[in-house]
Amino acid sequence: MGKLTFNKFANFNRKKEPVNVSIPFEKGALRSIACLKITDDKKETIKSQVRALGLWDDGSIKWAKVDFLADLPANKGVIYDYAITNEPKIVDPQAATIYMDGDTLVADNFCMSLAFNNKAGEKPFRSFSREHFKLEEHQIDGPYLLDETGARHAAILSEPWTVEEDGPIFVKLSAKGKHGDSGFMDFIISVIIYTNTPWFEIQYRIINRLEPEYTHIKKIALDLHFNESQCETRALATSNYLSNIRTETGEQDLQFMIDADYLLYDANEHIPEVFYGTFFADWNSKKGGICATHYQAYQNFPKALKVSKKTLSIDILPEEYGRLKYYRGMAKRHSIFLHLHRGDEPIEAINKRSLMLQQMDKPILPAYVYEQSGCFPNFFAKNKNVTFESSLINMADNRGKAFGILHWGDCPDSGYSQQGRGGGANVWTNNEYDFPYAAIKLYARSGVRRMLDYALVAGAHLADIDVCHYDPDPLRHGAQIEHSKDHVTGNVEISHEWVEGLLAYYHQTGDSFAYDAAIGIGQNIMRHLDEPKYHKKGEINARETGWALRALIALYRETNDAHWLTHADFIVSHFTDWKEIYGGWFAPYTDHTVVRVPFMISVAVASLIRYYRVKPREDVKAMIIDAMEDLIDNAILENGLFYYKDLPSLDKAGRNPIVLEALACAYELTGDEKYLRAGIPTFMKYVNQPDAGRGKKEKIEDGILMTGNGPKRFAQAFYPLTYYYYHVSNAGILG
Repeated sequence: MGKLTFNKFANFNRKKEPVNVSIPFEKGALRSIACLKITDDKKETIKSQVRALGLWDDGSIKWAKVDFLADLPANKGVIYDYAITNEPKIVDPQAATIYMDGDTLVADNFCMSLAFNNKAGEKPFRSFSREHFKLEEHQIDGPYLLDETGARHAAILSEPWTVEEDGPIFVKLSAKGKHGDSGFMDFIISVIIYTNTPWFEIQYRIINRLEPEYTHIKKIALDLHFNESQCETRALATSNYLSNIRTETGEQDLQFMIDADYLLYDANEHIPEVFYGTFFADWNSKKGGICATHYQAYQNFPKALKVSKKTLSIDILPEEYGRLKYYRGMAKRHSIFLHLHRGDEPIEAINKRSLMLQQMDKPILPAYVYEQSGCFPNFFAKNKNVTFESSLINMADNRGKAFGILHWGDCPDSGYSQQGRGGGANVWTNNEYDFPYAAIKLYARSGVRRMLDYALVAGAHLADIDVCHYDPDPLRHGAQIEHSKDHVTGNVEISHEWVEGLLAYYHQTGDSFAYDAAIGIGQNIMRHLDEPKYHKKGEINARETGWALRALIALYRETNDAHWLTHADFIVSHFTDWKEIYGGWFAPYTDHTVVRVPFMISVAVASLIRYYRVKPREDVKAMIIDAMEDLIDNAILENGLFYYKDLPSLDKAGRNPIVLEALACAYELTGDEKYLRAGIPTFMKYVNQPDAGRGKKEKIEDGILMTGNGPKRFAQAFYPLTYYYYHVSNAGILG
């Protein structure tokens, strides 16, 4: 049914390498996860673990995340296949045996055994062991935090561990708790264990649900303690082109911290969302050893490692760097890989495994799979223009990006910052216009791996940092915060809350935290819409309720729950009333004017057609067509471009391409090519606009910035451009 293409990657054979891919299916095609089969390049069925991450309204599977073990050759690509079958699926052995030993939960994956305390009030970890090497509870210190005063707050469970996922490829265990007896900060900790592997991943998410506006943290760490008399060798590695591995057999400690000054002058040509380098520390004895790898340490600096004869310190936030300002409602997930290895394991093999954990093999699906599934809107043009396709890739590649523990996955907007919106500080875009969703759609369209990684990095940041996970104010709780300094000091506006990128991130990863964040945003939008200000006819502009309508429709399509449509219906009635009051969708501007704003009207049109696709009402169709007739008749300048606003002081050429999406909507409803032809000057201007290119690296506040266009340029342009091009190319208007 479909191919899974692994491109050439590592220079050594990987046997039974854990890999995963999320596959979209058209409605009615896949009814059960048991019916999905993976075959290798020899056409032999291999064991897999499938999880449904989205359903159509008939109960069939929309998105299926498939994990399997692949045999991948050195320096060569290989193709696997997937198919839907009615043959009974063989019941494969589970990835790990999970059982209770008294009050201890044990997971044994046939290579190592991990034991977890399983009662509220206890520390998470009981022991890690492989063959003759074992770390007992008293040797595993943390995770823990130091607050501003230096007081220590260890992670303490508030409930037992749960088996979040369990199958033949991996098991995922998760637990929740607070730091310290006083309940300093919340955490969610997950451990992912693959079958018959000597390494596992710890995902550690810290959530600030404390009452103060912000709280300072001095340190976040996990320390492992050893019998120093048993120590044989120690190693610490950083990498860029080749890994710089320092080893020690004497008394000297090995330590290193990645900070802003180091990163500023560390030349690196990799696309950092895909790969930057590895950062690991290793402690070894004759009985065995353990290697700790920070995941994306450089991108999420500061990070530090220190290994002595008696301790391996894994600093997620090193105390030497200085305190971290952690605002109320913020969350942040950190990942550490721990590799339990034999005492005679070559450091070169440990290094290669650590590198592979930074950038795992990933199969690529052909674009037609995404197109035929119907999971994405129409933007898969049959006639591709090389110049246009390159412009899309360049926009995504050459945007600005930032490094730092709270910044990775976002970037400031120079326009907002220069306007003084941050009071002299940088203003972060907070992924407005839904950059993760634009990136995942470009990945589906192009098959370029780094576009997927762009989406995953930005989606993780959006789920953690840009969404307020706790606030006593119900109009702030659960919201996506609009662009602001320090990410979360801004206002909440329903015109700046997006959910599709979070849902797309969930479809690719299965991270339920992101799914819950999207649901929380929708609930926040509905609480705002219940406020009196949204019940005054004609006083709210199209952008505010237009973006909100888009989010609600996306949540309805994701959950198939009609309660999201109640407030969507309200917004549509608001558009109807608004048009009756003013004779068109004019927005209040100064005290003595209402103005026609093509950008805002286009937002309304693009949102209304999403509503129309799930509730095809003739009055909605008529509103869309009337609005675009009005823009064509009144809002085009002599040069063919749409103006910004219809005031003598503002009737310059507009720069926002979303009008192209609105024109394509009108064409979709009518088949009249005049709507497409009206957009040609705007399309050509935007596509031919010179790109800023990759900029310089500079230090900003507590981050490192790679300058370039703000990410919102690509985010707001991608779908309008591709949806418009889909129609003009298919109509033969543009090649």
